[in-house]
Amino acid sequence: ACGHELPYKICPRREGDIAANWCDATKAEQELGWKAEFDINDMCRDSWNWQSKNPDGFATA
Repeated sequence: ACGHELPYKICPRREGDIAANWCDATKAEQELGWKAEFDINDMCRDSWNWQSKNPDGFATA
């Protein structure tokens, strides 16, 4: 998403970390008529783009 290799380390879980996390949006589609349009690659690209343009986050002037 960012066009660079990012350094990382695989470490043991920290206290309070969840063991696994996933989502099935079927219920949201059935009950709300909402369906996901984007995949994880789209989300990472858009998050990187926003953060690159807003390095201080939502800081107010």
